[in-house]
Amino acid sequence: MRSKFFIPLVIVLSCLLVVPVFGQTEDEIVAKFLKKAEKKRVKKTGFAVIHGSYGRLDNNNTYNQFATQISPQIAGTQGLGAGLPGIYRSKEFFAGFGIMAAPKASVTFGFNYWLKLGSDQNGDFNLTLLNAADSVDHLGFDLTSEIQIFGLSSSVDYYLLNPPTDEGVLPGLSLKAVLGGGYYFAKWQLWDSFAGNNLDAADGDDPITVVEGKLSGSAPGFTIGMAAEFPIGVAGLVVEGSALYRYLNFSSMKWYNESDEEIVATYQNDGERVELDFSGPRARMGFKRYFSW
Repeated sequence: MRSKFFIPLVIVLSCLLVVPVFGQTEDEIVAKFLKKAEKKRVKKTGFAVIHGSYGRLDNNNTYNQFATQISPQIAGTQGLGAGLPGIYRSKEFFAGFGIMAAPKASVTFGFNYWLKLGSDQNGDFNLTLLNAADSVDHLGFDLTSEIQIFGLSSSVDYYLLNPPTDEGVLPGLSLKAVLGGGYYFAKWQLWDSFAGNNLDAADGDDPITVVEGKLSGSAPGFTIGMAAEFPIGVAGLVVEGSALYRYLNFSSMKWYNESDEEIVATYQNDGERVELDFSGPRARMGFKRYFSW
């Protein structure tokens, strides 16, 4: 009885399996299968990048205002004038990687490292005018004011001309718009006897406190600009040049003593906290290598 139903069922199923390929040759069936498999496989394009940039800072930036105010109070022990040099330029290196998120748009992630800013002068100094309690002559003294900056950043680049192909090849001169952002960290090392302002000093206490460590701070940064890329025909490398503007202002540089009190550097004329505003235009050059998988 069961065989009466089983045999017709097998015949029906066989027909259902055979009908879709009926009338097709073996080569046509294989070609159709390969075409479907090719559609499912989508290549991705990525890249590695390294570059350096040179930034021009405002001549009247916040650090230079601090240096200008404090310099007349720094004296050389031989009667020679001394002072604190300003900061007018910055140099930065970047290394990162990215991926083409769309046919004409890429996303990049990486690490930023700035060469030290500021100065480290060795000599004989008298700093009494800066701090009345510091009345001795400092012989062979390091008058240090150095700033170190590093951070993590990302950017979105939109290709206006000649984006890379799916094979990871740049067909020619490429132009793109750049919009980026990141988060940066700063360390500010000042000379050993530098006197800061204790914001947590009790009423009646002298707020002047020697900073015994590095002032530190962090801040977001934002970048906008235009870039061009060109394949140089060597090991698949692409040279990249950019004209950018970056906003970066460390508005809360501070140090905490053992009592967890906040110590800051202040301007001489108004007692306001010294900010480190290093915003300005930047020129960037580097190399990139596209690849696909």
